[in-house]
Amino acid sequence: MIVSEPREDIAAWVGGKIGVEFEPPFTALAHIDRGRIIAGYVFNVWTEHDVEVSLAADRLSVTLMREAFRYVVDQLGCRRATFRTRADNIPAQRALERLGARLEGRQRAYFGDCDALLYGIMKEDFPYGLHTQGA
Repeated sequence: MIVSEPREDIAAWVGGKIGVEFEPPFTALAHIDRGRIIAGYVFNVWTEHDVEVSLAADRLSVTLMREAFRYVVDQLGCRRATFRTRADNIPAQRALERLGARLEGRQRAYFGDCDALLYGIMKEDFPYGLHTQGA
């Protein structure tokens, strides 16, 4: 089941997984399985065309990936999403690439002990299809 409330619980779960705390305003989506979060997205720092997305997952589903990007396009009105991950987090990089994200840059010492890799995904590059009015 995909849920968007309570946002604070989802943001705390994602933040705990990736080592950050989120300050409002933000929105969030999560995949709940047997009463527990197995994957979550937090959306914050959005502009007219872009939103920064934080992702954590024990298991990613195509359903959640589709819903998250529909949310980015249809609800937030953005054409792209920006992701930042630790340079040493290979599983996260692979997950982002499966989402259709492309490596766009490196931020030195962003996490203090580690560089950040900056990924972006455009709605036209999203591999799981957007069958919505905004696509």
